[in-house]
Amino acid sequence: MSSLDQRLIAGNVPKVRKAGQVVATLDLGATKIACLIVRTTDPSQGGFELLGYGQQSSRGLKNGTVIDVEGLERSIRLAVADAERMAGQQVSSVRLAISGPSMKTQRVKANIEMDGREITQKDVMKLLNRALESGQNEKQKILHAIPFSYIVDGNDGVRDPRGMFAEDLGVVMNLVTMPDATYKNIVLCVSRAHLEVESASSGAVMSAEAVLVDDEMDNGVVCLDMGGGSTGVTVYLDGSLAFMETLQVGGNHVTSDIAQGIGTTLPAAERIKTLNGAVMATETARKEIIDAPRIGDEGRLEAAEMSRGDLVQVIEPRMEETFELISQTLSKSGLGGRLPRRVVLTGGASELPGVRDLASKILAMQARLARPVKAAQLGDDCARPTFATAAGLLTFDHTRGGDPKAAKKTPKINSEKSGETGIFGKAVEWLKENF
Repeated sequence: MSSLDQRLIAGNVPKVRKAGQVVATLDLGATKIACLIVRTTDPSQGGFELLGYGQQSSRGLKNGTVIDVEGLERSIRLAVADAERMAGQQVSSVRLAISGPSMKTQRVKANIEMDGREITQKDVMKLLNRALESGQNEKQKILHAIPFSYIVDGNDGVRDPRGMFAEDLGVVMNLVTMPDATYKNIVLCVSRAHLEVESASSGAVMSAEAVLVDDEMDNGVVCLDMGGGSTGVTVYLDGSLAFMETLQVGGNHVTSDIAQGIGTTLPAAERIKTLNGAVMATETARKEIIDAPRIGDEGRLEAAEMSRGDLVQVIEPRMEETFELISQTLSKSGLGGRLPRRVVLTGGASELPGVRDLASKILAMQARLARPVKAAQLGDDCARPTFATAAGLLTFDHTRGGDPKAAKKTPKINSEKSGETGIFGKAVEWLKENF
């Protein structure tokens, strides 16, 4: 067995959990850290039941990079402690979601000669291993390795080549990576909170997993994970990840614009945005007077007011710029005429009133605001775009890892988070039996 195969089997992958076991997820965002604790159930009952959740302001992270180890460690401890208190359970390991502009995608290709014989599972695994090896870089950590398309004798778009006959078999694979040093620093902070990292995943990919339905992934869709410090852009075609990019713009930039525009503190600006912010407003709403405390001559907050229309004039340009950057990113994705015409919005910054309409206008796409698909299991408090990433860590496991019947037919591997069930699980079992 190759060292790569051994890493795929024995590396940092979450164990398959039987019904009744406790699972914890941790979403490290720029503005908040969210933790969910669930107990697994039978897939027919939804896959999990929520036991507890915790959410804390994020400290120690900037642009997805650790700038204060102790600050991030404390934020993690507090979020997990809140969830443990509610759940009445202590956890020792977490499934981790990481976001930030340092996360990139790389497309790699590989092929093997078949000499006209039938394509077996062994051939597919050999091909995927070769593609992974071609994308190895000691300075980059591979979080996901997702086959986008198989190529049989020059014909691409094949979803599952097993059982077919071919002279040549190829694959196009998307790797989601981040700097290895950045990854190690984040894991260090989690371990200092006395937690083991079961798996590490891209926050944008996990958000998409939580909010997209299979028909959208199959027909083609753009998913925007609009967080506080960054916006994750993922594109799905034919049921697979086709493109991912992370932009260094998010809800924090809107908050900063408000703070500078009206002369107030960042916490006060965040509160104004949350309570009264909007991207677009009616004429009646624009005339409404709202509280907007400002920093006085003595450096303290003093009571003040402003019209909601003036607040919209501060917020709208930044959101327009955000969607224009997204449009430019999509135009450079290399997908050309295959770029989907539907966009799904999630993440805390997507909850500003009017965001969906502005996205539809600038991107020229049909848009919807999404919450996690498994909303019934998450309850009212957690079935919101804010918790989409943390929920995606659960959805991903149960639809592709925890429930073989729900696994997609495309043979997919994930270098950091595949359970030993589903189609990749079968491949792992085959490797164990044959080496």
